Amino acid sequence: MAPRPSYRPAILKPESGGIYTSTNLTIPGILRLIIGFLVSLLLLPLNTSVLLSTALLNRFHALRSPEQLNRQQLLQNPHFYPKTILITGVSTVRGLKLARQFHYGGHRVIGADVGLLPVRPGGSMSNTIFAYYSVSKAQYICNLIDIINREKVDLWIPYSDFVTPVEDGMAKSTIESRTACRCFHVNMNYVTLFDQTDSFLKHVSERGLPTAAKQKVHSRDSLHRILNGSPNKAYLVYNPSKGTVQDAVSLPKSTRSQTYSDVSVLEISKDNPWILHQRGRLGKYWVDLVLVRGYVRAIQVHPLHSQPSEKGDSIVENGLHETMKRLMDSFAEKVGPRISGHLSIQLMVDKEIATNSVCYAIYICGCRQGSAATSGLLDDPPPDLFNIYLEILSPEVNGIPSTPEGVPFGESGKNHAAAWEQPRASSSWVAEITKRLAGQIEQLQHAIAPLVHFSQRAHGFELLDRTGFSILDPLPWWWHYHISQPLNSLVSLFDGEVEMPVKSHSWNAHIHGFSTANRTQR
Repeated sequence: MAPRPSYRPAILKPESGGIYTSTNLTIPGILRLIIGFLVSLLLLPLNTSVLLSTALLNRFHALRSPEQLNRQQLLQNPHFYPKTILITGVSTVRGLKLARQFHYGGHRVIGADVGLLPVRPGGSMSNTIFAYYSVSKAQYICNLIDIINREKVDLWIPYSDFVTPVEDGMAKSTIESRTACRCFHVNMNYVTLFDQTDSFLKHVSERGLPTAAKQKVHSRDSLHRILNGSPNKAYLVYNPSKGTVQDAVSLPKSTRSQTYSDVSVLEISKDNPWILHQRGRLGKYWVDLVLVRGYVRAIQVHPLHSQPSEKGDSIVENGLHETMKRLMDSFAEKVGPRISGHLSIQLMVDKEIATNSVCYAIYICGCRQGSAATSGLLDDPPPDLFNIYLEILSPEVNGIPSTPEGVPFGESGKNHAAAWEQPRASSSWVAEITKRLAGQIEQLQHAIAPLVHFSQRAHGFELLDRTGFSILDPLPWWWHYHISQPLNSLVSLFDGEVEMPVKSHSWNAHIHGFSTANRTQR
């Protein structure tokens, strides 16, 4: 292993989009730091015992898994050609999960994180990462191109929470024009179009897809006309100059007279228009999508909030999910030609009651991009998700993509269950005890989570939650809790001249200069 990188400090620049921070020495900051250190020390003996146990068992191949055997078999196959995959945001739970999938799928994974941290993050310690880089936000595109050329990267997948979709879109345009690397991200013209809700909904509506109604009303008469013209729909109306949708009035009421009474007190005029929003009486959902060349290749539906009890009907729930999936297929086909990337579409479900029937209507009402678009999908990712990303590298014949290289784990036709039984039987009970101990420790961490909830993200570091632990790769989990998180929090509290990652929400960082990224190779 090459020497660990020396992280160069960057001078604080407040105008660069929030990536550089200087936390003053305050009492709340000191309290957060103390609690973080206490929790880390409390769990250190237990977590270290799990780390050493799993390391010992892995050293003597007592925890040989189907994933490891699958990787060995693929690498021994002369017809298998591994790809080099660059994942930015590898220290997030989502990025680390995907890195492990690519590794066990036989591929070479290059990990990177945005921000020059004093202490390397947990994801960089993963044994599934071939090489690791820290990328400066101020030289984001230059650093990425340098890594791609040096490592001969075939595919770049952005997962960093500290870079906006617009920044990744700009990087994609530059990288694909200067290198042979493909980037799994929405094209720049669609990134800007989807970045604003109004432009996104207009684009979707123009293609014949159902969208939630939103319009300005300039008089009470026009409001009555809308309500009378669609008696089965529900709305929220509010004054944008005095409040938000949370302060809205719900219409129509249970009786016509009550509706007229409530509308009569609203001060709506041409000079003071109000906003009318369609409301979904059965709640909202996020639908996380992985799109490849205009096709939905992975999808996950999850509610925005807990839904009404009526939604507990499994038949209705399943029917809604199937309808949502069909709507998303239509969305992918119509909204943009051959679009590839991560999107999460917000859907609104309404129950429209007619004379002799009840209709469940689904409307598109929002969109988010980037790493946030995969939050639900990668909570429980399909085992062959990595192969879906590889489809973007496959050649096409007459517009039809060919089968990507590689064999999805669990679909290779080989009996991995038998291979699982091959390790020494005497060690199976040790492995089982280790797994149970790890589970109990995770439950303990979850139990004390309320105590440290406000300190977990105090300085912008994502906490590896329970799903970040892996029996085959435990070091990132341990390193994050006991090394990276406490020490980086300490530095961010006392040092104001270190480039620290802070979630950015807009593109205003100036890209300039060229710098080689810090690197660690395995």
